Amino acid sequence: MKTAYDPKKIESKWQKKWEKEGIYQAEESYVLRPTSYVKKKKFYGLIEFPYPSGEGLHVGHPRSYTAIDIVTRKKRMEGRNVLYPIGWDAFGLPTENFAIKNKVKPAVATKKNIANFTRQLKSLGFGFDWSREINTTDPAYYKWTQWMFLKFFNSYYDEKTKRARPLSEIKVPPKIRLQGKKAIAAYLDEKRMAYKASATINWCPSCKIGLANEEAQGGVCERCGGKVEKREKAQWMIRITAYADRLIEDLDTVDYLDRIRTQQINWIGKSEGASVDFDIEGQDADKKNLEANVSVFTTRPDTLFGATYLVLSPEYPLLDRWLQDGVIKNARNVQEYREGARKKSDIERQENKEKTGVALDGISALNPATGEQIPVWVADYVLAGYGTGAIMAVPAHDERDWEFAKKHGIKIKQVVAPVYVDEINSPRENKRNVPRRSVVCVVKHWSKDEILCLKWKKYDWQTFVIGGVEAGEDMVAAAIREIREETGYQHPKFVRILGSEYIAKYFAAHKDENRIAQITGLYFELKDGVREDVSATETAQHDAVWVTRENARFFVRGAGVHELLEPLLGGVGSAFLDEGVAINSDFLNSLPTADAKEKMIAWLEKEKKGKHTVNFRLRDWVFSRQRYWGEPIPIIFCDECGPVAVAEKSLPVKLPDVRRYEPTDTGESPLAKISTWVKVKCPTCKRSAKRETDTMPNWAGSSWYFLRYCDPHNRKEFASAKSLKYWMPVDLYDGGMEHTTLHLLYSRFWYKFLWDLGVIPEKCGSEPYKVRRSHALILGEGGVKMSKSKGNVVNPDDVVEKYGADIFRIYEMFIGPFDADAPWDTHGIEGVKRFLEKVWRIFTPVIPAQAGIQKHKHLDSPVKPENDNVETLLNQTIKKVGDDIETLDFNTAVSALMILANALSECKVQSAECAEIFLKLLAPFAPHIAEELWQKLGHETSIHVAEWPSYDSKKLVADTFELVVQVNGKVRDRLTVSSDISEKEATAAALASPKIRAALDGKKPKKVIYVKGRLVSIAI
Repeated sequence: MKTAYDPKKIESKWQKKWEKEGIYQAEESYVLRPTSYVKKKKFYGLIEFPYPSGEGLHVGHPRSYTAIDIVTRKKRMEGRNVLYPIGWDAFGLPTENFAIKNKVKPAVATKKNIANFTRQLKSLGFGFDWSREINTTDPAYYKWTQWMFLKFFNSYYDEKTKRARPLSEIKVPPKIRLQGKKAIAAYLDEKRMAYKASATINWCPSCKIGLANEEAQGGVCERCGGKVEKREKAQWMIRITAYADRLIEDLDTVDYLDRIRTQQINWIGKSEGASVDFDIEGQDADKKNLEANVSVFTTRPDTLFGATYLVLSPEYPLLDRWLQDGVIKNARNVQEYREGARKKSDIERQENKEKTGVALDGISALNPATGEQIPVWVADYVLAGYGTGAIMAVPAHDERDWEFAKKHGIKIKQVVAPVYVDEINSPRENKRNVPRRSVVCVVKHWSKDEILCLKWKKYDWQTFVIGGVEAGEDMVAAAIREIREETGYQHPKFVRILGSEYIAKYFAAHKDENRIAQITGLYFELKDGVREDVSATETAQHDAVWVTRENARFFVRGAGVHELLEPLLGGVGSAFLDEGVAINSDFLNSLPTADAKEKMIAWLEKEKKGKHTVNFRLRDWVFSRQRYWGEPIPIIFCDECGPVAVAEKSLPVKLPDVRRYEPTDTGESPLAKISTWVKVKCPTCKRSAKRETDTMPNWAGSSWYFLRYCDPHNRKEFASAKSLKYWMPVDLYDGGMEHTTLHLLYSRFWYKFLWDLGVIPEKCGSEPYKVRRSHALILGEGGVKMSKSKGNVVNPDDVVEKYGADIFRIYEMFIGPFDADAPWDTHGIEGVKRFLEKVWRIFTPVIPAQAGIQKHKHLDSPVKPENDNVETLLNQTIKKVGDDIETLDFNTAVSALMILANALSECKVQSAECAEIFLKLLAPFAPHIAEELWQKLGHETSIHVAEWPSYDSKKLVADTFELVVQVNGKVRDRLTVSSDISEKEATAAALASPKIRAALDGKKPKKVIYVKGRLVSIAI
């Protein structure tokens, strides 16, 4: 009697057996063979270890775990020594907030949450090595997090070697030594990789905590979604900026998705340019020299001649001094503006379309290139945290500056011209290139809305009135001269300059030369129709014609000329942001942008008014949190010695058990209230001192957890060099795209730092992860994001209870491409259920006698089933599933298994050999049912340590195929024919078929079409 497929009967049984036998535990680096120890090739698969929240898992979480589980199971079957570990990222705000809300201690909540997560993960049959489980809140773990922090504290970044080195290697200058102990300490403190400094930070009033920029994207707290504001606070910082170049450059040594690489690079935000110094002057006679200058960073030093005003961020330090000294006449307005800016997030300030600001009455700056006085403004679209907190505003070539200048009536000076090459009359080789200053005259009719144009007779040109400007000639005068000479109209009235200047490159056939013309557009209106005759020379070249303003855009042709039409037709104009050629820039004129940049930087350095500079968007890592639930920072503050490291033998500094752990309104950590914990002796001078009461951010423990997995029970070091050399780097790391600018950046930096110091062996390489991939989200039904508020969160417990773990696992992989968001679909999971029920039906009838023959037998290649086409499909499926697992194309791998199952279901007899192969392919996806049927085939060892099947490359193409024969579009027969059948043979076979002859009923075919390898279509 056949038994029905019942997941509940088999899944818990196998989960207990696997755990008891430890088949997923990673081995030591050397394994015993019959005669010797042999080093086994490893594979380290890693997931972002989960944060054990109170809500438990939802169906989106296991998507990544299942994917890497499938890969590591395949690698194990291929003979690799697999490390697929699990642990808990358990410190941080979510647990603390949960604890505060539910009035339970964070440690108690964490323990409960971990137990629930563990139950859920084990119910899904993941092949984690639970013997290596870690927990960031375990003092045995965070001892090493604190130890690593002290490495940061006692190290500096050596710019010569481009590596972190111990602080003890620094040679303190003799003059500093002569100043005494405190001067030496201050000198060293300025160079530490971990340092404490006052900084403008993102402050979440709701969570009462400081946030790194990465945690306050969009101007809101990553954790609670509340609005973030700016505050000044002393914070522990880590110099991640020292590694900015390496964090970009080393991306070339690893295999990351392009979008991950791009996010890393964009977040670091490297830009090259110049620092430019602007001298500041008071506008009152007695305050002419304020002995101050403002340094700005610009990526476009070539535009310095176009800087028409200076902008300071509201937080700019000099503002406080000027306000205090009474230099700023409109101090009240400035102070009110600064207070308003303080309440806005960086994102709000940057995205605000209404460009607000206040001019500093009484203050001006000198443009170092022109010597001109320019106004100084304070505006919140300039951020204190980027560059120097001040910018030179070049409104002609920056969109924000353009909008600001237009709104506030500030001068706009163009210093870069776009370059256009005429496509119709493009420059020719071997012709001389002639620079030219030209005008294009847009002339309006005196009474009609029409524009005066020229239609050339000998050349395919249709233009406005154009002409050159002679040396020393005024542009407007030159334009009037050209209008009169070329058209005869005598009374043009100049109205305004049109658009921006531009460079046009074209071949001037009438002069047989290439022109490189710097063109200015001028708009005129005729006062009347008074017109004189033009010369015969002009009439021979062109006719003057009137064209409506609207039709002018279609009539006139020429490189760049349409730039003039935009303001003419009602456009408001815009800044020119691209590269081009320098104009109106003295010694830079005619230079392309790249050359102009170099020349300007050289000039600045020669004149001591600036220098070449590399800038980064990345800021040093804010490492302090004024909260309870985190790793204590192992620093003691002594009035005599300053900040002192806790002795290594005293680690870990344990987080005390407290009654009250709610954040304080003052911004201090709750630990500050525990005097018995705070008051200690200075490790250096033994005087009374105080512990640091800030704790580490939740990113600390997760920045190195992958290293601890290599040697999790080591009490003497965070991991032995032997273990690190064997397991590192991680072979495949998967996580969410939301962590590609947060955790990924921090962990790469943390690893590089430890590698620099040699505590990670050189052999491991400078990057922790060989391959990084990212999965997409599983959405609620209908394609909306799952959330408790929407009531559409699907609990995996409910799915496993109804369908079983294997159906859940396969559906998670079959739902869509791994890197694409996919909505949960109840109908889809029912389809997977039917698939596994079919697998059960196909293979349970395989007779024990057949199974027994195959016991302990390892197949070198697939054996031949009863049907040649099935044999081909079997080989194709082995290749397809294997390849798809490697590329994380799990949905198409499952599809291939379904197709093979359908083909096998049509076979009358199933061979044990074929069953073995199919079950091995299925095992990574559905480990429980595969193990159960494997045992029924007579195997005593687990399928998960069986050998991965190989395919016969010669049998990837079938010897035969099914030829479909249609008559008038309807399928009338299916014929099994040779794969190399010719068109003539296929047509003959189709017409010879009794079914086709009957369908033709004696009629002669009008047309016969053969589609190679597929069908014969007959029309009658």
